[in-house]
Amino acid sequence: MLNRLLRDTKASTIVEFAICLPVMCIMFLGSFIVVDLVACNRKVSVAARTLTDLASRSLSPSAITSNPSGTDATSLMTAAAITLVPYSKVNATENLALLRVCDATHAYVIWSQAANYTATGTVTPATPALTAASLSSTSVVTVPANMITTPLVPTSPDGSNICANFSTGTSTKVQVGTSGGYLFVAEVDYPYQPLVGLGWTTTVQLGTILYMSPRLS
Repeated sequence: MLNRLLRDTKASTIVEFAICLPVMCIMFLGSFIVVDLVACNRKVSVAARTLTDLASRSLSPSAITSNPSGTDATSLMTAAAITLVPYSKVNATENLALLRVCDATHAYVIWSQAANYTATGTVTPATPALTAASLSSTSVVTVPANMITTPLVPTSPDGSNICANFSTGTSTKVQVGTSGGYLFVAEVDYPYQPLVGLGWTTTVQLGTILYMSPRLS
C-alpha cells in the first residue's frame, strides 16, 4: 500500500502550485512596489520641473530683487503640487529660490520660499532648505558647474571676490545683485511609502533639484 501511495502522482501539480503560489505572490507584489516607486519618482521630477518652469515664466528677477519680502509663490507651488496626483501632495515639500551668480560655481540667494501641505491641501510655510545647500537669504550656495555659462558670470573690476562681497556694503567693491545672471532653483522632496509594504518599514526619500534661467527680466 505504501509503494502504491508513493507511485501515485495524481495531485502532484496541485502540490507544486501550492508551494510556488506564495513565492509568485511575493514576486508580483514586489514588482508592483518597484514600478510604483519609479512612477512616484517620475512624478516628483515632473513637479520640480513644473515649479521651476512656472517660476521662470511668471516671476521677474528684478522685481524680486527690489522687494524679496513681498514676493509670494504660493499659487505656483500649489499648481506644481497638482502634478503629483495620484500620490498625495500632503507628503511633499517644495522649495523655490532665486539665485544670482557670483562666480562659475556659486550664487547668492536673493529670495527663497518653501511649503508643505495639510491634509486638506492647504499650503503651510516651511523652512527653505534644499538638500544641496541652505537656501536662507544672504547666503552663498554651490551651483553645479555645468549650470553656469560664461555670460552669466560677473567680472570684478577691482579683482576682489564677488561672492565674498555680497554683504560687505562697501561701495568700492562689486556687490552681488548688481552684476551676474539669475537662476531659479526648485526642489521637491517626497517620502515614499509603498501601499503594500510586505513588512517594508523604511521610507524612501525621493527628491529632485532643478535649475532654470528666468524668461522675464
